[in-house]
Amino acid sequence: MLKAFKKITAVAVICTSVFMYASASESAASAFVEACKSYSRGDWTDAKFMLKKAVSYKENLNPDTYFMLIMAEVYDGDNKAALDDCNFFLENFSDSLYYSRVYYQKGKLLYQLGEYEKSIVVLSDFCHLYTDDELYSHALFYIGESLFAGYKYDEAGAVYERIVTEYPESPKTPAAQYRLETILQRGREEKLLYLLKQTGEEYLSAKEEYERQLRLYNSEAMDSTRQKLSAAQARNETLEKQIAELEQQIAALKNNQEESDRIIQELKEAGEKDVPAPEPFDERKYQLKLLKEKALEAQKMLDKKNSTSGTEGQ
Repeated sequence: MLKAFKKITAVAVICTSVFMYASASESAASAFVEACKSYSRGDWTDAKFMLKKAVSYKENLNPDTYFMLIMAEVYDGDNKAALDDCNFFLENFSDSLYYSRVYYQKGKLLYQLGEYEKSIVVLSDFCHLYTDDELYSHALFYIGESLFAGYKYDEAGAVYERIVTEYPESPKTPAAQYRLETILQRGREEKLLYLLKQTGEEYLSAKEEYERQLRLYNSEAMDSTRQKLSAAQARNETLEKQIAELEQQIAALKNNQEESDRIIQELKEAGEKDVPAPEPFDERKYQLKLLKEKALEAQKMLDKKNSTSGTEGQ
């Protein structure tokens, strides 16, 4: 409400001062009056149209009317036209009381049009020229915004920090504080993204190493399995050979036993009295006998090995 009152009051003052210059032409005066009415109502589109018409008259081509035109364009969002009129104003009305305001508006408009580097230059010049101006903190804010938009977060943060510290009562201070928190949050996010990237790379590296080790293990396991299978196969072949030999021996013994039984039977039939009683072949006893013989041979080899190791140790 207060802002609207200030606008209307400013318009009343401008209208009063300019009307004297416009009295020379009734058409010029009429156009200016209609423009003032639209401006007072906040009808920026209509005010912009009427003010352009007003400044087309020589009588209205003055800094007051032109300043109103610039502000109507700013409020209406017609930034390109407002910037063009700012440039015209600064070139033609250097002695105007509104000069610093138009200078500030030019810098702000450049920011809004995405001309960030140019905006920084113009607003920095404004701050250098008008150190005590009430719009100084506003100019600083849009310098910070231009830096922020250009991803220069550290430089922007320094500007926002200055606004918060040196101009705590400025209308731009809450926005500057918010931007500081945004930059801080962005910094944390960037660190987290960096850590996530590093962790992801370490994970992929560890995964690749794990898969490599697994392939190596499988390869070694296969080699080990092959070796074990080969050893087992060789052992089986040895055992099969031994079994075959034993079976041959058993078969031979059975043949011998049958031959012995035949001979004894023939002797009995011939009337021989001192014929020994036949002892049947016991396969189990024979197997035990062979095992005992193998155990004795193994013990002898072990004793020989221990004896050799003891001699080497001395």
